[in-house]
Amino acid sequence: LSAHTVQSSNDSSVVEVRWDVGVVWPNPWESRVLLTGTSVLTVRDEGDTIVLLKQSDRLDRKDGKDIVGSLSPQLSPRFWDVYHIGMSPSSELDPRFDEAPPTTANKSLSKSNNNKGKKGLLSGYKLSYLPPRLVTEPSLVDTNGRVGRAAQALPNHGFTTAIKTMGPNKESFTPVTPVEIVISKDAESDGSIVKWTVPVPPEFASKAVLPLPIVEDDDDETEGDDPASMVIATAKNKDTPSTTRFTPPPARSNSPPPDASKSLACGYSLRPTRLVATLPYAGNPQDEEVTALRRKLYQDVVENDGFVPKLDPETGRPVFFFWMNDAKACFTRKGGLGMAVYEWRAGWSESNEVGIELEC
Repeated sequence: LSAHTVQSSNDSSVVEVRWDVGVVWPNPWESRVLLTGTSVLTVRDEGDTIVLLKQSDRLDRKDGKDIVGSLSPQLSPRFWDVYHIGMSPSSELDPRFDEAPPTTANKSLSKSNNNKGKKGLLSGYKLSYLPPRLVTEPSLVDTNGRVGRAAQALPNHGFTTAIKTMGPNKESFTPVTPVEIVISKDAESDGSIVKWTVPVPPEFASKAVLPLPIVEDDDDETEGDDPASMVIATAKNKDTPSTTRFTPPPARSNSPPPDASKSLACGYSLRPTRLVATLPYAGNPQDEEVTALRRKLYQDVVENDGFVPKLDPETGRPVFFFWMNDAKACFTRKGGLGMAVYEWRAGWSESNEVGIELEC
């Protein structure tokens, strides 16, 4: 996923490489196992040849050598995956850790801006560290607010392929969870910027060139698979209004249809290490109850426990997000994001989460 030089001299260089490994475990429910970590390589440049002198690998956890501790929580069957086993395969979960894993560049993230923050014994939120991941980030500007419910599903312009799930040519795919949604104020309009963040599974991330979504124009020739044409097409998407309009329910038949979304964009980025605090919630990202839950989270995490919130560079406000754990974004190895599955889950499970991002 990434690499940087930690130390360099005339004799050798030390390079830290970050990697992801995804595996389908051979058990009846085919658990998706994801391991993330780093390798520190000591290499020597001998002209046309790079000689590997030493390699040290560690997993993203406090005990970086504990392979059993990394595997075992991912092998047991998860209730909702089994409940919906006929709908889609088990999900590959974005890793979360209770403690920050040390790295070569930063021996411990515990020595950070949040050194004074400490979770209280009676605090109901969950504190998690997330390792760096490659993600895809579709976004748009929405002017319909809660009524339009634009944030409730991945937008069409975020998909790069279609998945065949039936017939002799049906395709295998990797579901990943959760889908993250961030809603922020758009400074240039009365609307909101809605951004989805979806972790990219290693099977797809290993491609040399990752496809971007293209909005086809009848007057233009198909751009094909050329990476440059994909970038140009994506730039066009930013100013191309969505052709999708939602049909209002019968009870609102006298209301005008929602406005089309604007400023469609999509791209890939390497998400940095994150420290987040979350509270469970059973609803959807644009429910009115989410506002009250954000206030409670800010009061518990920042005001009571002393953590430092990460601020949006544009608005200067704390960064809140919503995790849809009941959604699966499905990737194929060649085509990328091609389908989203939204599972029914009972309200008592409170499987989704409202979160705040913290400085780390």
